[in-house]
Amino acid sequence: MTKILSAAAALLAVGMLALGATSAPAADKPSVADDVAQRLGITTERLQAAFKASLTARVDAALAAGKLTPEQAAKLKERIAGAKGLGLGANRGFAAKQQALLKGIGARAKSLGAAADYLGLTREELRTELQGGKSLAQVATAEGKTVDGLVRAILAPVKERLAKAVSAKRLTQQRADELLERLTDRVEKRVARSRGD
Repeated sequence: MTKILSAAAALLAVGMLALGATSAPAADKPSVADDVAQRLGITTERLQAAFKASLTARVDAALAAGKLTPEQAAKLKERIAGAKGLGLGANRGFAAKQQALLKGIGARAKSLGAAADYLGLTREELRTELQGGKSLAQVATAEGKTVDGLVRAILAPVKERLAKAVSAKRLTQQRADELLERLTDRVEKRVARSRGD
């Protein structure tokens, strides 16, 4: 998904240029799409069709790889087909929604609330321990808790949010599993790291 979003962002930048230029008055200069088509020796319509076909193929590849749900793929294809210009703006809304979801999930993993609850401390008490130079793992050990249990506690709200996203068809199960694996690795490193590290 990251590669898709990166590609979409790059294509979006080109698309915004092309779409903005297409809407400009054609009195002095041709649009970027017209200019590119002319340089390639093809019609603007053929260039637009090629871009839309390329975007549709990328959506199909993401669907086949389990990066998109069938519903997400269908919505993207519909937006690409109905888009004006080169169809590149069709990915913008989808990419923004995916980024917002991932940002929210990441924020949950960074929260001290779940860690504090598991350790039987207030957030302020835990923050004081961490500011004193201890790692979360050291605090867990001092409180008679396991590091694995702490990691599970921190990830519990993240797992719940991912499960909701999968059931709402905003993420595929495969993508949710990949995200959870990455976040687990990050949380394990964060738990072991002290403030001075």
